[in-house]
Amino acid sequence: MILDESITTALNSIRANLLRSLLTTIAIVIGTASVIAMVGIGSSAQRAIDDSITNVSARTLSVYPSRGRGTQKISSTPLTISDADALIEDKEINWRVSPEIRSSKSLKYGNESITISVIGGRNLYFDVQGYEIDSGNLFTERDDLARKRVAILGSNVGTELKTSSKMLIGKEVDMGGVTFKIIGSLKPEGASGWSNPDDIIYVPLMTAADRLFGRERVDSIRVEVPNAYTPEEAMISIERVLRREHDIGPGEENNFRINDWSQFTDLRKQATAIFSSLLIGIAAISLMVGGIGVMNIMLVSVTERTREIGLRKALGATQKTILMQFLIEAVTLCVIGGVIGVFFGSTLYFIVTVFQDWVFTIPFSAILGSVIFSGCVGLFFGIWPAKKAASLDPAVALRFE
Repeated sequence: MILDESITTALNSIRANLLRSLLTTIAIVIGTASVIAMVGIGSSAQRAIDDSITNVSARTLSVYPSRGRGTQKISSTPLTISDADALIEDKEINWRVSPEIRSSKSLKYGNESITISVIGGRNLYFDVQGYEIDSGNLFTERDDLARKRVAILGSNVGTELKTSSKMLIGKEVDMGGVTFKIIGSLKPEGASGWSNPDDIIYVPLMTAADRLFGRERVDSIRVEVPNAYTPEEAMISIERVLRREHDIGPGEENNFRINDWSQFTDLRKQATAIFSSLLIGIAAISLMVGGIGVMNIMLVSVTERTREIGLRKALGATQKTILMQFLIEAVTLCVIGGVIGVFFGSTLYFIVTVFQDWVFTIPFSAILGSVIFSGCVGLFFGIWPAKKAASLDPAVALRFE
């Protein structure tokens, strides 16, 4: 009975001061929205990075050019197609080697023109990356050797040209002033960390080197290690071959670097955890600031309603009833702010996932936890105003002006 009366009185008070009540919850809304958005964004970003590492494969090494470190002068010799061929010709380990050359070019079809990332690779590039053909065909080793002007589209490229990738198969496009025939399109892959393969156009390696970019320098070389060898053993062999090709003497530093993507997994998890904890901590501080705002407004409300409190006490309301009323009012304000914050935070997170092409997923525990924490903030910061209201002397309160 007391609880029902306290809830009814608290809700009536909130409705009577609706604008002030909504303004009071703003900080709670911001804090809860921040928690939901950051938890969601952090979760999706972590999944995207995981997918990127998974796509590269734990048994795939990446070789990049590097100037080295330290006081020694390191030559800026780039990686070339010849380096990739040297790795292929080395028979110590039966690995699969996939050099990659990339740049940006203008792409025109009909009246539409866009700037697009172009990757040149060999026919096994798609298998090493884990990409699958959706329509048409992949280019062949013969296409690569013949420098054929053929291309394969990522699933989003056609949309950017106001058509579809499937509809462009068999058609000719202008890429950097060179005419290419579209022979296939890939299945959607989604964003993978730092890039989206769906937004890229793929051409044979030698075609890219001779007809499109005019260079044999490659941006990276992917090496897929067979199960019979460890990545560490493969790294030693790669280093041996490339030091020989680059004529690097004993004691000299490498002018290339080899990345084992599996080494970054633990570091990524630690960095993501720290970053997420930092953002959630900031959001929690915002909630606490909101709680202080609620407390201040409740104290003002107690002062404004001193005569009302005195009258209720004179009519038989107990200290417990008054205490419950103001506590429920504070908790209700914070829970309402929490629910509104969940809505705005989810909306913000959804917008980010649309632009980043991430999977939208919010753990129910995050939603429930945010709302419960908001209620706890209201309970904690509502105790002082509630006690102040409950302890008022009715005789003094009725004389209050």
